[in-house]
Amino acid sequence: MGLEYRLRQTFKNQVLKPQLKRLDAWEKNVVDRPGALSGGENSPVRFNIPKEGLKREGDHPPLPGFPGSAPQILGSMIHIRRSVLDLDHNPAAGKKRMGPDTLAELIRFAKAAGADEIGFTPFPQEWVFQDTAILYTQAIVLVMEMDKERMSQAPSPDTAVMVHETYNALGKVSNKVANWFREHGYAAHAGHPLGGKALYPPMAQAASLGWRGMNGLVITPEFGPRVRLAAVFTEIENFPLHEGDEHAWILEFCDSCRHCIRDCPPAAFYDAPIHQKNGLVTVLDNEKCFPYFLAYHGCSICIKVCPFNNVAYDPIKENFERRRNGGGRDSKKKMLFEGSQIIEQPH
Repeated sequence: MGLEYRLRQTFKNQVLKPQLKRLDAWEKNVVDRPGALSGGENSPVRFNIPKEGLKREGDHPPLPGFPGSAPQILGSMIHIRRSVLDLDHNPAAGKKRMGPDTLAELIRFAKAAGADEIGFTPFPQEWVFQDTAILYTQAIVLVMEMDKERMSQAPSPDTAVMVHETYNALGKVSNKVANWFREHGYAAHAGHPLGGKALYPPMAQAASLGWRGMNGLVITPEFGPRVRLAAVFTEIENFPLHEGDEHAWILEFCDSCRHCIRDCPPAAFYDAPIHQKNGLVTVLDNEKCFPYFLAYHGCSICIKVCPFNNVAYDPIKENFERRRNGGGRDSKKKMLFEGSQIIEQPH
């Protein structure tokens, strides 16, 4: 057996498996807390990437970008643990309302800590994964950009390392924001972006930070789908809420584009999303996606080829609305060319 194989097996058996076992214990710690909101029978089952990868064993890396990503995923594990331990520092009776000056201070703090965007939304129990729990149902949604140049190399080990760097950095931000709440007399529960306890994309959409595209990812005006999401859960009752669907046109654009579907190497995306009875939407077949994901450094091609990853939001919207308002078939072709020049090149 080669050195690389032995290194992989050592990391799987002596580092990753014990860490995942500890992670299960930390999650149970939250589930067992008084007042914890667990996922219900209508909640989705979380697809745990490290655990699913270990089940398959074989000659694939124990995690995307290994060994370069190993320090980052271990850092994420540390911050997941911290998010649980810090729950003991919540005030016994946290404040439930926040004034406008304090809200402005919170937004400044979150962005100074590293969040690129921040939004607010309540959410239902159905968005909490089965067999996990969160403590509060008001979410502060945090967005962090992933590096565009390194994403353009996908699938590659460096892209995978960059993704885990973003997970780790955003996990730190979520803990910092949660601690800010505690210092100001509010209770909080940090949700790490890696192995989250609830569905972040619908939270981001509800908070008007973007809209979920055909690839199931939230497409944001500033960064397209090239983002990672986290949340901090609180019990504050008067966060500013957003009404309206100003980004809803994105899904209609996606239906006319379908780059992510056409360019997916394992053809994992459904031609039409499946709408579940619980109101959630399934866009891809994990049994097709995941083997390729494991073999090719976490893939990320659906992010790389998305027009919103390569062209600014406003020009795409303007071209799309011109076509929708009577531009016709030729205008559609022109839009797809102008909106996806980089994508049309071989990759």
